[in-house]
Amino acid sequence: MRIDSFSFYSAALSGMRQNQEAIARLNQQIATGSALLATRDDPVAAEKIMDLTNRVAAHTQFAANQDKAEIALKYEATVLSQMNKLLSNARGVLTNINPDHDPDLRDTHAQHILGVARQLQGLANTRDAGGNYIFAGFNTGTQPYASPLDGTTATTYAGTALPGGTRSIDIEVGRPVQVTDNLDSVFQAGVAGNDLLLGLSEAALKLPLSPPNPNAITQADLDGYLALIDQALSDLGRIEHRIAGALTEIADTRVTTQALLLQEKTALGDLSRVDEATAIVELQLRQTALEAAGRAYARTSGLSLFNYLG
Repeated sequence: MRIDSFSFYSAALSGMRQNQEAIARLNQQIATGSALLATRDDPVAAEKIMDLTNRVAAHTQFAANQDKAEIALKYEATVLSQMNKLLSNARGVLTNINPDHDPDLRDTHAQHILGVARQLQGLANTRDAGGNYIFAGFNTGTQPYASPLDGTTATTYAGTALPGGTRSIDIEVGRPVQVTDNLDSVFQAGVAGNDLLLGLSEAALKLPLSPPNPNAITQADLDGYLALIDQALSDLGRIEHRIAGALTEIADTRVTTQALLLQEKTALGDLSRVDEATAIVELQLRQTALEAAGRAYARTSGLSLFNYLG
């Protein structure tokens, strides 16, 4: 079979072009570390890579959500722990009130109880690092609890009313975790006889003996204030127990999320990572073949019939 010069040169040039394209692709693979440079290179692998990439992104977001939820819950737990200490302290003071105490000591007790009420109100209006009121429900920009602490005016609540008023964060698919609480059960804002801040400020108003106090505190009053504090402590304990359970759930979920994330990242790397050693060997072989083909083409294209005449 006779091969004309045009077909020979065309085939030679086509082969060199293919080698050049392969060399360029290998150089890019080695430079990027990625075996898949375009979807058309391997559509099946590309689809798997896309799926794994989406799963890695989702689990990365859930891991971030877990950290965010944990921070919020620990922050709230710290605030509630301080409330617990304040209430326990106030309970101790009221339990030890004695009719025989001198007026100065009763005045000191009154100022102490009023100080507890102020601190409790401040804690109930705690903001997080983003400036949001953590006990305001969804009204995060509005101070939730207001009370003049004058012993006569009920506490008002400007947050999201019950039911509701708590916020959640998804720590996995279909697994929301409550990260805030409504303290209405603790403060019972506005409910006659169950208003914690009103009760404490009222106790502070009735404790002093001088000047002569027509509304001096009675044992019945003390029993009522102690019952109010005990109820608040019980409700705080319930919330703290819920937070402890939520933190345990986050810790358990984090273990699973991190394990899945590691598996998905490993699988993604195995699919997309180029075998650098193999790619370098192939690159060297193709470069050698291209150089040889180029020299052969140059020698062949320089020949003519007159080289063989005479």
